[in-house]
Amino acid sequence: MNTKDDSSLALTPEMTQLKSDLKDANDIALMALRANGELGVVINFLEHSFACADHVAVGQQVFKAMRAFGLSSSVQLRVESGAINICDQEFAGQEQEFQFLSRLREKGRIFDFGEHTLVNYDHISLLIRDMPLDQPDRHGRIKDNVAVLLNGAEARIKTIEAGAKADRIKSEFLANMSHELRTPMHAILSFSNMGHSRLHKVDLAKLGHYFERIRVGGNRLLLLLNDLLDLSKLESGKMEFLMQQGDLAALITRAVQEVETLISDRELQVVIEPTKMNTVTYFDEEKILQVLINLLSNAIKFTPVGKKISIFFDADINAQPKGQHLDKELLTLVVDDQGLGIPPGEEASIFDKFIQSSKTNTGAGGTGLGLSIVQEIITAHNGYIAATGNPDGGARFRFSLPIIKGDNVATEADTENEVDIF
Repeated sequence: MNTKDDSSLALTPEMTQLKSDLKDANDIALMALRANGELGVVINFLEHSFACADHVAVGQQVFKAMRAFGLSSSVQLRVESGAINICDQEFAGQEQEFQFLSRLREKGRIFDFGEHTLVNYDHISLLIRDMPLDQPDRHGRIKDNVAVLLNGAEARIKTIEAGAKADRIKSEFLANMSHELRTPMHAILSFSNMGHSRLHKVDLAKLGHYFERIRVGGNRLLLLLNDLLDLSKLESGKMEFLMQQGDLAALITRAVQEVETLISDRELQVVIEPTKMNTVTYFDEEKILQVLINLLSNAIKFTPVGKKISIFFDADINAQPKGQHLDKELLTLVVDDQGLGIPPGEEASIFDKFIQSSKTNTGAGGTGLGLSIVQEIITAHNGYIAATGNPDGGARFRFSLPIIKGDNVATEADTENEVDIF
């Protein structure tokens, strides 16, 4: 009897250890289930966020996820149209909370203060009001999961913003194109009708004036249609280039003569600074002439009456974009104006098709194709173009062409139907 009791007593520590191990296993299993449940919330959010058509819908999906976590929160979305503040419930200090949330953006990606946790991304900030401080493991998991969740929200908001921007650019382009087409067409039809109705009543001088206005309107339409056709050919790689040796300095003079009437109308001073540099290289003369005319026309359009446009060659290697054509000798030309300038951050985007600078998109006309065509032509020559602010006020456009020696260039017959020959 005593032997049996002693044996029972001897097993007690083993049973105790087993009971402890079972409890630990149970806790781990429950933790895993909770973790999987929280991860499921994140996955569910990511799946549903793809269907969100606007910013507010993304914010509502964030709230739904927070409720699944058992948390209350506020969201601030920062989009092009401004800040959008959304709260999961109405309360007295709501406006102050949003102001507080805006001020805390500088605190970094994740900022904890008491029961509150703020998670910041470029386009979205989430303020959680009731984090479980008494559950350190869950507290950490929630922060990790929320960071993943908001990363997905940020990506979706960026996509929505990009889509809205593309739609806006398309609408602006169609509006500009409609205006650019309608204006010369209206002139052509008006003067045609006037000439037809007064054919036997007006003198030849007046009739000649009508025909001149028709000619000007027709040329304007032709230029617009040529821009559209050129851009299409350049982007598809079907534009033909005739590479020949030429003097870029001489071509500048020709380009200025082409826009002489526009210069006179605005009483502008165009200064071509002399250079001792060798300005001879290989290029398609008509295409580079188009580049020069587009750059000059752009400068003329946005330079105030009586101001100056400067054109000069630049031998400053340090002025070239870093990493650009470091293995090539370059011939660099600069066109400076004293116009509106280029807003910071828009130096690259103004070369995108249909895009106009926010400073110049003021009804001055244009479709936003000119600079895009310029960039395509320069790129096809293995050159580069960049836009910056002019130190004297206004805009500066700098483009460079590789200096190609005669024995390094294919013959005219070989290059007539090629875009990239270098």
